[in-house]
Amino acid sequence: MLKRIKLPSLVENEYLVIDSTGIKVYGESEWLVFKHGGEVKRRVWRKLHIGISKEGLIVSRIMSNHFTDDRRCLEPLIEQANQEKVGEVLADRGYDGNNTYGFIKPTIPPPKNAKKATEKHRSDTINYIKEKGYHAWYNKNKYGRREIVENTIYRYKSIIGAKLRFRKWDNQDAETLLGCHMLNKMTNLGMPKSVKLS
Repeated sequence: MLKRIKLPSLVENEYLVIDSTGIKVYGESEWLVFKHGGEVKRRVWRKLHIGISKEGLIVSRIMSNHFTDDRRCLEPLIEQANQEKVGEVLADRGYDGNNTYGFIKPTIPPPKNAKKATEKHRSDTINYIKEKGYHAWYNKNKYGRREIVENTIYRYKSIIGAKLRFRKWDNQDAETLLGCHMLNKMTNLGMPKSVKLS
């Protein structure tokens, strides 16, 4: 049945917002510590990387171990979302790097200590922030659009949960896919609209 579950793809040229979050694996040893008391020696985590459309739908998803560099997941997330329709990618500093700029137009702030870049667009970003400041860059690029992915991660952890129930990798992967699919169903039912009161 899970093979039939597919996340929607982008159908119009638009931006894709990407981020990742840690999801705890609740293992037997931790359950025993919780039950009988004591100290947990080792915690196990998975990382859930997601790509969000401007409508708030999860259009791409990858589960990885907690050692995986975010940049390694960027290209597969874009491909899953329908790369031909991705006009721009918004992500946080974890996805920044010269290789990131090779295949898509990213809107990603470089690390605070970034000085040089081999790729022109990244170099221009570093220089712009150095000259005019981060807030000027933030406003110019409408970087606040990235908040949609943070809201989605918050909703995922509040509704679906911040822990994985299964122990095997394939089952955990299926669990995150099902969680993303369920969250999309809820989003399609209707999201509240905020209106500013005058």
